[in-house]
Amino acid sequence: LVQDAVFHFPDRDEEGVVETIPIGIDEEGNEIAIQGFFLDDDQLTFTNEKPYVIYGYAAVPSGRTLTVEAGARVHFHASSGILVAENASMRVNGAPSSDPEAMENEVIFEGDRLEPSFADVPGQWGTIWLTQGSTDHQFTHTTIRNGIVGLLMDSNDGDRTLTLSNVQIYNSSNVGLLARTADVYAENLVIGNSGQVSLACSLGGRYTFNHCTFGNYWTNSFRTLPSVLIDNVLQVGENEFLTADLVQADFSNCIIYGNELREIGFIEEPSAAFNFNFRNSLIRFEDTTGEFEDDPNYDFSNPELFSNVVLNADPVFQDTEKGNLNIETGSSAADGIGLPGVPPPFDLNGLARSVTSPDAGAYESTVFPDPDGQP
Repeated sequence: LVQDAVFHFPDRDEEGVVETIPIGIDEEGNEIAIQGFFLDDDQLTFTNEKPYVIYGYAAVPSGRTLTVEAGARVHFHASSGILVAENASMRVNGAPSSDPEAMENEVIFEGDRLEPSFADVPGQWGTIWLTQGSTDHQFTHTTIRNGIVGLLMDSNDGDRTLTLSNVQIYNSSNVGLLARTADVYAENLVIGNSGQVSLACSLGGRYTFNHCTFGNYWTNSFRTLPSVLIDNVLQVGENEFLTADLVQADFSNCIIYGNELREIGFIEEPSAAFNFNFRNSLIRFEDTTGEFEDDPNYDFSNPELFSNVVLNADPVFQDTEKGNLNIETGSSAADGIGLPGVPPPFDLNGLARSVTSPDAGAYESTVFPDPDGQP
């Protein structure tokens, strides 16, 4: 439990007041600030030599890039995180490990409580906040766990804001990935249990998800929202709403499942564009009361919206209690339903995908080990 580490934290002035970062203006014109600090130029590379421990929000200044090298471990104290300012970027360069169980080259973001009893406790820290105007963020071979919001991606008109490849987000007390009017491309992305929504594509934007798994089996409290929620409208006041075009939300060879009957949701404002498409994906949506039968967004027989989707068939995840969303050969409904040629050619475990009949989700199916240890 005791490790030598690099500590980053806000300064205090002579009166003991903690350094803050301005993040906006409230309705009365007062500045909103959070405890935090801007990283200096010589602090903008996180290596794998020692773990990093962050108190408050470590902010990347405008025009700078935070680079996180393969094998780095970043720990956050309560109410802490990373904030990337306008025109700044974050590059997380995790790499495949020679031993998948060792994960020595993966980058991990998590809380600073290292006791085993805190290993799967949600909401231990804040978020990685990629603020409005920040751009060109890239995360590869990365795990983010036990935050309030795993990744928060605010808008940036016209640019690719976020690329995710071989990324896992687990145990977020609110949302796994919250993207607002963003441009996101993701492949081999897994988002596990979240207290509200695993994936929120909010207030329009442009999104592509290939071979992704969204599996929400949250049990810490009552959950009313689906695993995946897509909308083009946001309420910002009692009678005030913002709208933005949903230019594209394409899901290919994905799994959207969980312990609720309806694990996908759409909120459309007709005055803005609302374009989405699901191909060769496994989706849970059981409308037992017929509440949505007249809503065209849930017409799963419409090939312009849903093509070759499998509804309400068990993906047979390996262990949902432990967040293990691998699927089993022969018994998983996601086995072999994928569309050939959808990237990437290798799954999250580094296994080659079938050329003719790949599986849906981030993992190719495997034979699960016998729980009694028998071959």
